[in-house]
Amino acid sequence: MQGGTRLGTGRLTRIVAAAMTGALTISLLTVASPAQAASWTSIYGVSATGWMGQDSPTVSTDRQGDALLVWAACDLNSTYCLHQVQARIVPANGSMDSIKTLSPLGSSSSWPDAASDDDGDSAVVWEQDGLVVGRRVSATGSLGTLQTIATWSAINPSVAVEPTGRALVTWTETRDGAYTTKARYFNTDSSLGPELTLGSGSGEKPAVAIDREGSALVVWTEGYQRVVATRVQQDSVSSPRTIASPVTGVGYGRVSANLDRDGDAVISYRRSHTSELPRVRVRLYSRAGTLSDVIYATPSTHDVTFYSALATDLDGDSVLVWSRRTSSTTTEVYGRRISRSGTLGTITNLGVGDRPAVTVDDDGNGLAAWHSPGPPYAAKEVHARTVARDGVFGAAERLSTNGRVVRVDSSPTGRFSVIWQRASHPYDIRARFGQ
Repeated sequence: MQGGTRLGTGRLTRIVAAAMTGALTISLLTVASPAQAASWTSIYGVSATGWMGQDSPTVSTDRQGDALLVWAACDLNSTYCLHQVQARIVPANGSMDSIKTLSPLGSSSSWPDAASDDDGDSAVVWEQDGLVVGRRVSATGSLGTLQTIATWSAINPSVAVEPTGRALVTWTETRDGAYTTKARYFNTDSSLGPELTLGSGSGEKPAVAIDREGSALVVWTEGYQRVVATRVQQDSVSSPRTIASPVTGVGYGRVSANLDRDGDAVISYRRSHTSELPRVRVRLYSRAGTLSDVIYATPSTHDVTFYSALATDLDGDSVLVWSRRTSSTTTEVYGRRISRSGTLGTITNLGVGDRPAVTVDDDGNGLAAWHSPGPPYAAKEVHARTVARDGVFGAAERLSTNGRVVRVDSSPTGRFSVIWQRASHPYDIRARFGQ
C-alpha cells in the first residue's frame, strides 16, 4: 500500500518530541535476537513471453493482502518495440489473474505508480507521450476510463489513495524551462478534480501520502535548493512549510514522506554539499504543525548514493535503508530504525548491493530488499532481510539469482509483495510473495 492507506482508524494524542541531534555512538553489532525469516512462494513470471519490461515496476497491496502488480513493457515482436503499461492482480489466497492492458499499445509509456484503498480498488498513473495519465482498477480487475491527468508537459507522477478510494496524484509540470509541482484528485468513478498548483518544483519526483482521515501531505524540492511540504484536504492547499532551507553549496533531493495513524509525518531527504559527503536527513512534522530538529539519519562517513527508502508504521516508528559507496565499483546497503520520537537505532550492514526498498506492516515488522552486487555489474541478484519492530534485521535471503530494481509492499499483517525486473534479456518482470 502507498501513502499510508493501511493505517488504523484510532487517533492517539501525542507530541512529536525533539529529535536527537547530538553525537551518537554507532554500532554495527546486533545484540538482540534477529527477526524471523519469511516463508516465500515460488517466483512468479509476471510479464508475458516476448515482452521486455522497463526497470520501474511497482506494487500496491490492500488490507487483505491482495497485490496489484504494475509495470511498463514493450512488445519485442513489434518492429519498433511498442510500449504499454500492464497490470495483474495476485489475491492473498488465490492465483494470479490475467494481464490487463492499461495504456494503448505504441504509446510512449513509462514510470508507473500505483496505490490501493482498503478494499483493493486502486489508482494507477504513469507518463505517456509527455503527459501524466491514469486509470482506476477495481478490486475485481475492472478498468476505468483512461484519463489525462496533467494537461501540459509533465513528468514524475506519484499517487496515494484515501481509505475509501479517492486518489491524489502529484507530478512536476515543465513549461518554458520552469518546474511547477501540481496535484489533482482522481476519483473512484474516474472523474477528475481541478488541477492544484502547489508551488515551484524541480526535476525531482514529489512524494505524497494520505492519512486515515483523507488528509494528504505532499513534499518536494524547489529547484533542488529547498525542501517544502504542504497539506492538501478537500481541494484546499495549505501554504508550503519549509523542511530544509537554502544553504550555499547545498543541494536537496530524493524526498520521501510517510504518515502515521495521527497524520504526523516522517520526511526524509538527501542533502549534498560541495565539501561534505551526501547524507540522508529526517524531520518529524506533526499534524499540528510542529517540526522537529534535523535528524542526521546516516553517518557523516557514509558516501550515500542516490538511493534510500523510508517506511513508517501505525505508531510513527520508521525504518530507513540506504546504499553507500565503498569504492568506485562497490556499494553496500544499510538500515536502521528511527523511533516516533526521533531516536536513532543501531545501524546494520545489510549486505553488498544498491537500490534498497523497504516496507513495514501496521506493527512495524517489515522487509528490506535490494539487488546485488550493485554497480556497475550487469548480472544481479535480489536479496531481502526481514526487520522486527525493534529494528533488528533477520538473516539475508536470496529471492532471485537474476534481478534488479526491487519494489516491495506489505499488508497490515506482514504479507510481503516483492517485484523486480530480471537483469538479463529480455528483462521480463518477476515477483514473489512471503509471510
